[in-house]
Amino acid sequence: MSDEQGLIMLIQQYAAKFGITFSSSLMDDEQYKAKLLTLMVEAINGKRGPVTDEDVKGA
Repeated sequence: MSDEQGLIMLIQQYAAKFGITFSSSLMDDEQYKAKLLTLMVEAINGKRGPVTDEDVKGA
């Protein structure tokens, strides 16, 4: 499986559970993308709730 396929599967899993709760433009910024992926995994695993832009940007 390529990284791209894994990313798509992760996003699909997250979206199925929470819907999309953050701006897709965050995926274009490498700094935000890494944090976003970590937060999505935590949310899918029940360690946190839905991810928002503020969660990713640290606002």
